[in-house]
Amino acid sequence: MASSLDSTSSSERAARRWPVGRLRCLALALMLVSGLGSAAAQSPAPTPETVASVLMYHRVGNADHPSTNVTEAQFRAHLDYLETEGFNVVPLARVVEALEANRPLPPRTVAITFDDGYRSVGETAHPMLEARGFPYTVFVNTEPVNAGQAGHMSWERMRGLAAQGVRFANHSRSHAALFHRRDGETRPRWRDRVRTDLLDARASLRDELGDAVHQSPPLLAYPYGEYSLELMDEVAELGFVAFGQQSGAIGIHSNSLALPRHSFNERYAAMDRFRVKVRSRALPVIEQAPLDPVRGSRTAPALSLTLAPTPDLRAGQLACYYRGERLTPEWLEADRRFEVQGKAPIPVGRTRYNCTAPDGEGRYFWFSQLWVHGDGGT
Repeated sequence: MASSLDSTSSSERAARRWPVGRLRCLALALMLVSGLGSAAAQSPAPTPETVASVLMYHRVGNADHPSTNVTEAQFRAHLDYLETEGFNVVPLARVVEALEANRPLPPRTVAITFDDGYRSVGETAHPMLEARGFPYTVFVNTEPVNAGQAGHMSWERMRGLAAQGVRFANHSRSHAALFHRRDGETRPRWRDRVRTDLLDARASLRDELGDAVHQSPPLLAYPYGEYSLELMDEVAELGFVAFGQQSGAIGIHSNSLALPRHSFNERYAAMDRFRVKVRSRALPVIEQAPLDPVRGSRTAPALSLTLAPTPDLRAGQLACYYRGERLTPEWLEADRRFEVQGKAPIPVGRTRYNCTAPDGEGRYFWFSQLWVHGDGGT
């Protein structure tokens, strides 16, 4: 398979790893050798590592929108599992702070997030979360809130949640596919539009919710989880730590401008899936090419990934998946660098390559790469 490595450009700075991961990635990788799962009674306690699973929901108990909804029973089962299995459910800010400082997190650390600020978060999800003492963050796109659109929480309701400890973050003003340039739109005009969109949302959130908004650093969830190299560059200049919707755990090698979250809806919320995802570990990717998920053609991309040395990663059992295909890695450097490529054309809209490898203790290292073809927002 031919190499897919892109030539380095100024946009490659959009692969912003956590500072310690960039400077000391090999040394730190040798330290991160134990999992987050609970050990058997006779086994030594796992060594903490800087890794967390971030969960993402939209609606809870709103059957009119199954693609962005989980049922009340599904959501309750998720929370019950986290509670009974002793997961460490923390504010999202604590995960970001630990990663920036390279400070280990307790085993089984999880953060919970919601996108869009729908009414069901306050009406249905909040009481279940509050009863368990679970913190969470809501990424809000502000335009429908300012317009008083039905289905979204009001600022008054969000202020009530903020008084109970709920935190909020930026999901843009418009919820447009921000990476996409409109017909005839120059890069400078696109840049101005995107920055205005994000800064207007930031101003509304601060004005309405004050200290309940993540500000140091500010946090962003890309609309639809879609981003490009150009968009990551703009987000970096504005100082954001940014999240997508591709699956996987977060670790010190994760790109802080495209952090993964495990997303759930009615179809993909079964407990067997949930158990695997919340116990996942971050595949230690220190280089990748291509980095830009936006594709100009429908040819499935060749993806090259370089891994930091990690003794308990079973590289020989690594496999990648794409639209029903199991992709066999071609190792360009044994247990270190590999390449995969799908056969089927990528669809219009979003798709992903998901790569996993067992750790020998019943958990999986996980990495997901987003691909976007077309205008986005589908």
